[in-house]
Amino acid sequence: NPEECFYMAVAAFDLADQLQTPIMMLSDLDIGMNDWICPNLQWDENYQPDKGKVLSAEDLESMEEFYRYFDSDGDGIPYRTLPGEHPKGAYFTRGSGHNKYGAYTEDSTEYQEVVDRLLVKWNTARSMVPAPTIEYSKFNSTAILSVGSCDEAIKEALIRLKEKNIGMNYCRVKAFPFNDDVKTFIDKHEQIYVVEQNRDGQLRSLLILDVDADPKKLVSILHYDGMPINAEFVIDKVEEEITKGCVA
Repeated sequence: NPEECFYMAVAAFDLADQLQTPIMMLSDLDIGMNDWICPNLQWDENYQPDKGKVLSAEDLESMEEFYRYFDSDGDGIPYRTLPGEHPKGAYFTRGSGHNKYGAYTEDSTEYQEVVDRLLVKWNTARSMVPAPTIEYSKFNSTAILSVGSCDEAIKEALIRLKEKNIGMNYCRVKAFPFNDDVKTFIDKHEQIYVVEQNRDGQLRSLLILDVDADPKKLVSILHYDGMPINAEFVIDKVEEEITKGCVA
């Protein structure tokens, strides 16, 4: 809902500082162009942004040397400095290539070491981005996985499908790279209906690329006619896919 979008936007600013990388906050056209009923925003006036790994003047004073790209914690995220904080925090790099100490290099091994650190940071990000919302009604071998404004339509569809004795679990992803819980959810089910408002099934493709999900498990249910997705559409498509499976 719009309120949740606001809080996720705030989290995106913190993540950009913590991960030291651009963060893209994406919202549905449906949310942006239509009126939504939601509670009044309750903002915490004591909220403080989390800038992540920033060294203070005192930290720098006590260090022998500051190396901008040195991963001392093993999570792929090096410490950084703010301009004017301390002379020892200044550094200079060229975009054409630098090593983990921030020095210019054309050495292929040193260059690869820096790129490999970025992969470590990518995997660290999985535990930092917003976790998915997962609902297990009971043991079900099938489930629905979706994103964004499909949520309300799917929740209604799940209730109505249950009335027809079609029980399914549900996972709503909220961030990419995918949290490890998303991979665990997929692994627990024999078939996942991936519902998205996208002609090309991009969510399904990302699941295959990022968490090595089995393509045979992921069945695309695509809605892209320009109108907001509704529960009836989800129900019809799920029943259609179940019928195909029975015939096979």
